[in-house]
Amino acid sequence: MKLPASLHTFAPLCLAIALAGCASTHGLHTDSKVNQPADLAAGKTLSGVALSPAAWPQPNWWAALGDSQLNGLIDEALRDNPDMQAASARAHQAMAAAYAADADRMPQVNADAGVTRSRVSRYQDPRGEGGNLGTLRSAELTFSYSFDLWGGQRAAWEAALGQARAAEVDRQAARLTLAADVARAYSNLAQAYVLDDLAQEDLKRTGQLLELGQRRLASGIDSQYQLQQTESLQATSQAQALETARQLRSARIALAVLLGKGPDRTAEIVRPKVLVPAAVQLPSSLPADLLGRRPDLTAARWRVEAASKDIKAAKRASTPTLT
Repeated sequence: MKLPASLHTFAPLCLAIALAGCASTHGLHTDSKVNQPADLAAGKTLSGVALSPAAWPQPNWWAALGDSQLNGLIDEALRDNPDMQAASARAHQAMAAAYAADADRMPQVNADAGVTRSRVSRYQDPRGEGGNLGTLRSAELTFSYSFDLWGGQRAAWEAALGQARAAEVDRQAARLTLAADVARAYSNLAQAYVLDDLAQEDLKRTGQLLELGQRRLASGIDSQYQLQQTESLQATSQAQALETARQLRSARIALAVLLGKGPDRTAEIVRPKVLVPAAVQLPSSLPADLLGRRPDLTAARWRVEAASKDIKAAKRASTPTLT
């Protein structure tokens, strides 16, 4: 018996629907839930705290310290530090993936054209002459569109967008951490200079005491025991001077590493000034929503939401599609 032509047409579609019905989405669900504000038990403590957009810290908070050399070093670190470059690359990669997922939801149009020119042999020429040139021109235009009947494509795009936002938050967190580390290393270098100066002054003082003690011993005023005590003080000062010099070199190297450069880079840095404590003090009041602006919490929230969208997209992948 010969089947009707219409049955031949719809048979593959019916088979696809039947196979899709065999797929199971069991187990594709979240195992946790988002905590509600009321469950945090902080209402009484924070009842009198005003929730307003925080004006602190500023993106370039280090400018308030008033040190132009520090400003240049932080800008250099944000540009040349390998970790910062890697975080920026991950953010760009995640955003490119979001653009690609969004492009999959759009109609696809492809065009192709070509020209082929060939010489006809005499065996192919009906007249038996050969040598004639033949030209073949071709053009092709295709259009396709996949209907997002169940929202799977949108869920995949939203998941990729959430990952891109999380990567951007990670980049901002790396920027904030790097700037703070450079400012801290810069301050440590200034303090290392001060400690080294004190150690050198103490070494000079003990040297003078030793010279005086030697004279007093030669004059018979002091004993050998008193001279040995002075020598012990000078030995302690020498050890302390060596230690402060080592700390100064370590502070220089630490700052150079943050800048993404070698140890010779810090040799060009002018001796930094010790930061004034008043320049880095906290504001008199901080809004309660400052805790919610922590980069790690924000990135974690975006990744949790992206994971839920991934689950939705995986479920929709087992449903029939119409293109």
